[in-house]
Amino acid sequence: MIAALVLATLAGLFATLCLPRLLRAMPPRTPEPPPPYPESMTAELPPGDEEYLAWLANDLWPEDEYLEDDPNRKGESDGGPIPA
Repeated sequence: MIAALVLATLAGLFATLCLPRLLRAMPPRTPEPPPPYPESMTAELPPGDEEYLAWLANDLWPEDEYLEDDPNRKGESDGGPIPA
């Protein structure tokens, strides 16, 4: 009989103290923003890395028109004389 009273008392304390917190509405979760990119697109590279990337680009794409100093030198003129 005493055990039943102790259990009932503990259940009452639990209901009084913990249940209101457990039953309250949870606030909506806001999505976390994506993490920032770890690398900078405008960072300066060490000279050795720049030379390696230039060699790699020239080796992989030897006919890339974006690597030329002046794209008009291949005979495509903008209306003026073609520089020699």
